Amino acid sequence: MKTEIIPYFGFDKIKLGLTLGQIELLLGKASENNKETYSDNSIDMILKYHNLGIDFTFSSDDDFRLGTITFYSNDFTLKGKKLIGLNEEEFVSKSSLIFSDIELEDDFQELNSKDYTSNSNGISFWIDNGIVESISIFPDYENDDETPIWPN
Repeated sequence: MKTEIIPYFGFDKIKLGLTLGQIELLLGKASENNKETYSDNSIDMILKYHNLGIDFTFSSDDDFRLGTITFYSNDFTLKGKKLIGLNEEEFVSKSSLIFSDIELEDDFQELNSKDYTSNSNGISFWIDNGIVESISIFPDYENDDETPIWPN
């Protein structure tokens, strides 16, 4: 399996916009399957593949198509670089060479966590206790910022 993360796409044969059934056909049953319901009645289905170090999120807002892939394993690379597991200083140094628009989106001091983003690439980086814990990718969106543009 190819482990290069491709912004706005996915990795290997896994791409944003697939259905839950398509993911299970490609990867088999998930290690864990969670459902989250929100106050606006939207629902997220989250498939967790512990052996791969990946979560897949399907939202009712997107007709349960794959809208977020979160990578936890440092086997995955982005632009050829391993970023998961780096400390924050190393991450900021390396990521600023890769992305011109990397920025601190949120600082959750009470959780000792931070969220960095590259909006032009649809990527979020979660820093927990000073270490890059995960990378999440999202689809590109049309000008209305609500309609996903699914990869072909």
